[in-house]
Amino acid sequence: MNKSWQKRGWSAWLLLPISLLFRVVAQTRILLYKAGILKIHEFAVPVIVVGNISVGGTGKTPVVSELVKRCQALGKKPGVVSRGYGAIPAKSPRMVDSNTSVELGGDEPLLLARHTGVPVCICADRSAAVNHLIANNHVDLVISDDGMQHYAMFRDIEIAVVDGHRMLGNGWLLPAGPLREPPKRLRQTDIIAVQHKKNTTSNSNNVSPTLKNSSVTGYFYLQIDTLKNLADQHVVALEPLRSQPVHAVAGVGNPNRFFSSLRDIGLEVIEHPMPDHHRYTAKDITFDDQLPILITSKDAVKICTLDVDLTRIHEVRVTTNFDSDLDCAIEEMLVKLL
Repeated sequence: MNKSWQKRGWSAWLLLPISLLFRVVAQTRILLYKAGILKIHEFAVPVIVVGNISVGGTGKTPVVSELVKRCQALGKKPGVVSRGYGAIPAKSPRMVDSNTSVELGGDEPLLLARHTGVPVCICADRSAAVNHLIANNHVDLVISDDGMQHYAMFRDIEIAVVDGHRMLGNGWLLPAGPLREPPKRLRQTDIIAVQHKKNTTSNSNNVSPTLKNSSVTGYFYLQIDTLKNLADQHVVALEPLRSQPVHAVAGVGNPNRFFSSLRDIGLEVIEHPMPDHHRYTAKDITFDDQLPILITSKDAVKICTLDVDLTRIHEVRVTTNFDSDLDCAIEEMLVKLL
């Protein structure tokens, strides 16, 4: 997220007129769907949308992955749809599996396909992706990674994910702020999941003023689970890494969260932030030393194909942990829906 979006500075004020126009266009589009002028497509199976109203990383994809596991534990056969950002544009539905190239699948869809093993379909037309997924796979539930603003796609449940540190920034719409829709949009969702660091006290004092009028359902955090070597996928011991600095490379929506999580487990981090969905080259991951290199799972699906020494590069895998309030809300939602 652009740092200038965290406050209402002079640049934000200069862009505010464009934001107001953006808001009028967005609200008009919503009204056209509500009036039935634009068609909303319904589906033969339930659809859960996991999205946000702000740009930048909030933790949607880890939440989607955790939801897949929970649905499977309840005996369901979920599938996932995504726009496939970063891939060669998919104007018609395209299936993604663990063997799909990142150029055709996109980093997040490919990550979900490899980590969950469920069918994944990408398409700019999210409704077409859902129909294709249902028609060509044995799925009885669809989870959309992002898609809150895709109103043509009917959804049975909406889960809004919010970054607990950056919250909603200055509360203004693009381009003066980070929001795709006004903050009041959160009140229309079924669940609000706020990502915090582990052991962060969750109370009303930590909630941005832009969230004060919304009912926060609960909190979650990402916890480092294992480190896997990119060359042969063996688990890497953490202790030896504490005796030396490590390079940390992250091409995600919020690289600082990744760097902070590594410091929290006692590592001395040399930061290498990259743009979200960055297209890596060997130069990006080559350094003039032999220090270990730690990367996110999202970056691993791209870096593993580069002509570099993979033996010193380790993927940091995480688990998604819900607090009791969010855990209960998710379980209750799934039981009612399924």
